[in-house]
Amino acid sequence: MTRRIMKKKNEKKAVIQLNRLFEKMDAQEDMMNKILDSFDTQQEILERYYQEYQELKRKNQKQYLMGYIRLRDDMLKDVDRMKESGNIDENMLRLLGGYIDTLTMVLEDNGVDIYCCYANDEYDPELQKPLEKVHVCREELGNRIVKVFGCGYRWHGMILKKVNVSVGIYNH
Repeated sequence: MTRRIMKKKNEKKAVIQLNRLFEKMDAQEDMMNKILDSFDTQQEILERYYQEYQELKRKNQKQYLMGYIRLRDDMLKDVDRMKESGNIDENMLRLLGGYIDTLTMVLEDNGVDIYCCYANDEYDPELQKPLEKVHVCREELGNRIVKVFGCGYRWHGMILKKVNVSVGIYNH
């Protein structure tokens, strides 16, 4: 009978030890889950910071490119004014032309697409900005470009600057 009692005591001890072991394993599993959740949270934070960094970088790069675009457009306007006035200084035209070519290369090297449109093209509000509306007498001239004032600029699918145009409006 003492063997039976001893066996039962040993079984009880073994069951208690197994329960303690299971409790420790559960606690370790909970701790591992918390650690994994922490890694997920840290990963989400890192991804958010990376996205914010990319957005800030893109915004700064856009401002940088817009400076070159304004400079290029101003130089093109100066060349047009010189030609219209008849006061043509060939050396100045050559110099401005060289600067315009350099700015064009800088913009293109940075992924900027310089696009144009022409008189009689259909007006597209996604690509063109109407500076004025011109009344036309024929229906087929309505919603058509009458005059173009410069170029448009697109960068990685984003319109940086639309083409300034005058648009024909037809009234019955």
